[in-house]
Amino acid sequence: MARADEAAAPPQDIVVLANGFATPADRTGQAISVIGRDRIETLQAVTLTDVLRTLPSLAVAQRGPVGTQSSVFVRGGNSSQTLVLIDGVRVNDPSSPNAAFDFGGLLAGNAERVEVLRGPNSIIWGSQAIGGVINVETAKPTGPLTLRAAAEYGAYETVNGRVNLSGSAGPVGYSFGGALYRTDGFSVFSGGTEADRGRQGALNGRVTVALTDNLGLDLRGNYSKVRSSYDSAFSGGANALPVADNEQWYAYAGLNLSLAGGRLRSRLAYTRSDIDRVGTDPVVFSFNNFIARGVTDRVEWRNAFDLTDRVQIVAGLEHEAIRASTAFEGATPTRANNHVTGGYLQLSLRPVTGLTLTGGLRHDEYSEYGGQTTLGGNLAWTPNGGRTVLRATYAEGFRAPSLSEGQPPFGNPALKPETAQNVDIAIEQALLDRRLTASLTWYHRRSTNLIAFSSATFRSENIGRAETDGLEAALTLRPSARLQVEAGYALVNAFNRSAPNADRRLPLRPQHSATLTVDWQSPFGLTLGTTVLLVGDSFDNAANTVRIDGWHRVDLRASLPLSGGIDLFARVENLGDARYQTVAGYNTPGRSGFVGARFRM
Repeated sequence: MARADEAAAPPQDIVVLANGFATPADRTGQAISVIGRDRIETLQAVTLTDVLRTLPSLAVAQRGPVGTQSSVFVRGGNSSQTLVLIDGVRVNDPSSPNAAFDFGGLLAGNAERVEVLRGPNSIIWGSQAIGGVINVETAKPTGPLTLRAAAEYGAYETVNGRVNLSGSAGPVGYSFGGALYRTDGFSVFSGGTEADRGRQGALNGRVTVALTDNLGLDLRGNYSKVRSSYDSAFSGGANALPVADNEQWYAYAGLNLSLAGGRLRSRLAYTRSDIDRVGTDPVVFSFNNFIARGVTDRVEWRNAFDLTDRVQIVAGLEHEAIRASTAFEGATPTRANNHVTGGYLQLSLRPVTGLTLTGGLRHDEYSEYGGQTTLGGNLAWTPNGGRTVLRATYAEGFRAPSLSEGQPPFGNPALKPETAQNVDIAIEQALLDRRLTASLTWYHRRSTNLIAFSSATFRSENIGRAETDGLEAALTLRPSARLQVEAGYALVNAFNRSAPNADRRLPLRPQHSATLTVDWQSPFGLTLGTTVLLVGDSFDNAANTVRIDGWHRVDLRASLPLSGGIDLFARVENLGDARYQTVAGYNTPGRSGFVGARFRM
């Protein structure tokens, strides 16, 4: 939260997910939220899902303590229909059955900025950008030498620490950090008596080099390793002993070129994602003994050219090679691979002041699945310099079959990509010198060719259809520099439209959810805050026979600045000790207390 002597902060007004380059938020018709470092620290977030829960239309399904499998559903889309980027690297796991990203091990420690696009944008981002896109950035290597560190201890013998050093020397900028987390945890399955432990560590690094006045080198790397214990019905149920190890390497190497006085911005980059997962279980033939590896190598060339002050062209070419191998119970690994080459073109026009029209198309050619063409367009209009913004979007998205779904011996090579068509209409209004902002968004998405297992052919087929519509409402109030209130509500009507479960709700997607955060700073610096989460009923299966009851949770937090750049902080999560589940049969933490300190120099 801002210091009391600072003016109320204006809203974040620069977004990247709209077209891959920094763009004023009032020039896109897409629904994009941005959470910065200050907000992450105010919330005292431990994982990225702690941050994502506070945004409209994002549902989190977590199977136990931090480190266990966690899925995120954006606007009722499948978890596999959310594309995740970390420092510009696509990190969805090609070795998992549906190529979804597991948020369980994604710590918030050294995240500098989180950007979330709700709705499809496959023109810019390609496959899996149906429900939305989540972009996580670590600290950028700019400015004077800065050291940040934090450590905390609390419930379930949990220890959490992080450190990050950044700065610059001449043409070289650098940022290096690390985080450690360990917990004795609690029983993953309800009814269990033993605690399921978790251990994880993460490293992040970024180096930039200004080779010339208009050419720069950008190197980024991330590493994480997660070990989590969990319970499995395949190996004894509530007190089983399987352990999962998840090791991830992400790398980015790019050249950034700026010409024509900054009107032409070009980026050539190579990225690599390498994910290794190993499961061990003393019970043989439980299918918890496995080895899986997924590797994605990608080359992309992105360009943005401001032809005039009112005309911008964004274009790019990409090539991606994906491969994966999986083996269960010591069997010979099953291997698969796929290649895709794609290109896109997007044009933005500003015919009059305050009006931006954007349209584009994309085409991808897959070595195994043929071609896919995607269209889309949006408009944003502000008649008064951003105080009122009207938005409208038509967007298409697609998801190519995962290697498990589409390749022998288990997959179906005749599969087509999943597709979706989405319409958004929104209004955003700022009042009282931007101390009050409110927004309301309506959307409707229709998905076809969804990939589902067919009991008739005993393999995956394009037999699924789904339909989702909803409302998103958000309000931010800053009546003074000492007080900030944020509230949000989401209505998500996500229905299956295919037999045998036609017109039933999609699982793990609550229809109603709301959040409220309040933070107040006293005259002597003490900050007090609360987060209230309200989540309605949902179902755990496609037939809607297993109900998950709605729940509410209240968290309290406090922080106190001391001299020398030190802050003390504390929080109580789940103050009312609510007993709830986000996945049927999986426990969530009860009342939990934590204390810690932050340092910044």
